[in-house]
Amino acid sequence: NGIISEMRKGSIHVSCSTVSPHTSRRVSSAHENWNEGACKFVSAPVFARPRELGFAQATFPISGHLDALPETKSLLESTSTGVFEFGSDPGAANIAKLCGNFLIACAIESMSESLALAEDNGVDRVALMTMLNTTIFDCLIYRGYGQRVSERDHFPYPDAHFALDLGTKDVRLVQSTAQKSNTPMPFGSALVDRYTSAMAKGRGQLDWSAIGMSVSEDSGVDVSKHLERCMKGLDKKG
Repeated sequence: NGIISEMRKGSIHVSCSTVSPHTSRRVSSAHENWNEGACKFVSAPVFARPRELGFAQATFPISGHLDALPETKSLLESTSTGVFEFGSDPGAANIAKLCGNFLIACAIESMSESLALAEDNGVDRVALMTMLNTTIFDCLIYRGYGQRVSERDHFPYPDAHFALDLGTKDVRLVQSTAQKSNTPMPFGSALVDRYTSAMAKGRGQLDWSAIGMSVSEDSGVDVSKHLERCMKGLDKKG
């Protein structure tokens, strides 16, 4: 209760971290039980990189103490394009965030596999991705990660980077949450294996799209030059 004990009466604790919904529920319960519920808890995990936050392009699912949601929403709207309420369960917003991150990870894996198929059959992977992400898949995720995967550009750029080790944490959170609710997620299990393998290869500080290199390796493509370039960039960054 170290943090809670320092909060003023009427304060709202807004958590923007990607954590287990069960963690948010425990933290919310601690707030409720401290000083007769003098402080309120709201879960508000953020969909955005630092650059998007700077341009007020974040997306926030929020949930928690109902009395605190309007003020929280008003505050977060200044850095976002949308704030979406998911009720009083403090874990609900975390579920929403995990669902979103799971879909992004699936998109990275599916793009990687599709481009491996193209490359193995003599089709230019960059040209294919350019066609796809400017037509039927013309959206933020496929444009951004499509470029990274097709060009094997997994360098951790300061304002456009989500580390593979954090991605691994998130897909494991998806899996553990699914297990608790008896929700079968076969793609989720495959992603955990894919990210765990990349971690074992020492790629944890590259962008989480770097699982694309593992897909290429599985199809017999030598990605050593691309990997060396990414790792050298990582050394310079460090």
